Amino acid sequence: MKEIKQGNKKMYKRYFLMLLSVNLVLLMLFIVLILVSPPRSDVLPTPQYIDEPGAEFRVESTKEDLNELINDYLDQVLLADNAEFSVHIDQDVHLFGSFQAFGASIPLNVRMEPNVQANGDLILSMTEMSLGLLDLPSDRILHYINQQISTPDWLYFDSENEQLYVAVTQIDVQSNFRFSVQELDLTDDNISFLIKIPRAGAIQTEDNDDEA
Repeated sequence: MKEIKQGNKKMYKRYFLMLLSVNLVLLMLFIVLILVSPPRSDVLPTPQYIDEPGAEFRVESTKEDLNELINDYLDQVLLADNAEFSVHIDQDVHLFGSFQAFGASIPLNVRMEPNVQANGDLILSMTEMSLGLLDLPSDRILHYINQQISTPDWLYFDSENEQLYVAVTQIDVQSNFRFSVQELDLTDDNISFLIKIPRAGAIQTEDNDDEA
């Protein structure tokens, strides 16, 4: 019996060492993949200004409502990417979650500071970023995420400056609505958007209603 137990222990030890070796190799490949590829940024869009006749409405929101809206959208956009992300907006924008790489789940933690642009777009500047337990440069982490995850056309990765450019004015909304960010003061919870209904879109909607 002693010999059998000792044999089992040796076998388990061998399997453990093999598994540990495989994990170490995968980890090294993952690190090399990130460090070898130089960080590249998306070509940032030319800021667009909404300048067309139509009705304008200012809509105020809260952090709670914004959290719910963003997370519902993420669930739809990233459904097929084997990635799970959540956003929590408090004093800053906190993105956390995980995505699949080399058959393993890699946790991601990012904190960003929002800055509203003159045209109503949004820049999210990275203040803190970690990928698992790895201590890697933020610009390379951002570049790797951009390569691995499919994102909407209006989201641009500026890896070199460690920021995201959210082209809010380019987001397609039903009924030809256009909207832009007016204010995003997370400290005082002052959040507002400008929604514009172009005159052409309103006329088209009325015509469709008449035909129906």
